[in-house]
Amino acid sequence: MDRTLRPIPRLAATNGWRDVPIDPVDEPLVRVADIGGPVRDAPQYHLRGLPGATARGWLREGVADRLARAAAALPDGLTLVVWDGYRTIVTQAALYDAYLDELTMVHPDWPADALEEAAARYVTPPSRAVAAPPPHLTGGAVDLTIGDGDGRPLDLGTDFDAFVPEAGARALEELPGRARDLRRLLFWVMAEQGFTAYLEEWWHFDLGDQFWGLVRGCAARYPGADAPE
Repeated sequence: MDRTLRPIPRLAATNGWRDVPIDPVDEPLVRVADIGGPVRDAPQYHLRGLPGATARGWLREGVADRLARAAAALPDGLTLVVWDGYRTIVTQAALYDAYLDELTMVHPDWPADALEEAAARYVTPPSRAVAAPPPHLTGGAVDLTIGDGDGRPLDLGTDFDAFVPEAGARALEELPGRARDLRRLLFWVMAEQGFTAYLEEWWHFDLGDQFWGLVRGCAARYPGADAPE
């Protein structure tokens, strides 16, 4: 069946993800660039000069294997463009602090707890808690899009890290068009390989981290990882 004809189903929220236990596996981080085939490495935070951002994308080995299979399921002439995978705690803090500052300027009358809750909708706070690492710190979360044959990102309705309602995974379901079809295609090629989608961001998928464990009703596989050398 044409994946673009299959609506994205309603997605589970990730409230309570920190309570998901981690049953750790010994699995290395591998370079996105080494996956090959129709997978392209385009580490956005390094290109933007964020503190702590790695010059190359990294994912857990099992995540990379599943990503290769997802890319192979794309129609000819399309690629998966990986914007971010493993993310250092320094980069996580820079993203969170920048967004919290932005919200503070836009909503100066909001109390601190309301601002922090709003920020966490899109950027996980940079906790070093062993029992609840930010998803990207585990190497199990991946931010990506669909690109053309040369790895140029196609239009899926919003930019990466556009923290707006239109960025929701299902936000275009009632708006027929190319962007909606591409979101559906991305969702289904990833879901068929065991990834779960984050309802607030069409580009974010998880496998083996606590977001994934919550949705799947099982323990997570990946704890926080040290930065690759």
